[in-house]
Amino acid sequence: MLKSLEQERARYAWDCINEVIAQKNIEGKYSSYVKRAPTLIQTNGLGNTLAFYSSKKKDEPAYRLLYQHIDCWFKKKGHSDQDIFEWIISEDTSSLNTFQVTKEILALLNWMKRFAEAKLEGEESE
Repeated sequence: MLKSLEQERARYAWDCINEVIAQKNIEGKYSSYVKRAPTLIQTNGLGNTLAFYSSKKKDEPAYRLLYQHIDCWFKKKGHSDQDIFEWIISEDTSSLNTFQVTKEILALLNWMKRFAEAKLEGEESE
């Protein structure tokens, strides 16, 4: 059965949100972070946003998981076997490639946001 890219994104996003639910203690923070991710990317760029997540992922499991979800989708779509942040800063990566990947990550995050709103408990404040 042939699936559309939108169906693949939706399935992957659904699986990601279910993974968050299974971890329970990070639902509120993850929900907040995934909802803000598209705006962060559009304002600061994908590279800067991933650098921010990377700096936070050591101390914050929700950031670590969100980063892993983005990186895993990037690899799953066959862009590279490299870590997504390392791929972005590589001299072999063109601005056009980065733009295309950014569009794809934003499309994925759109699904993740929808499912987070539907299934995760939100966080009132941080």
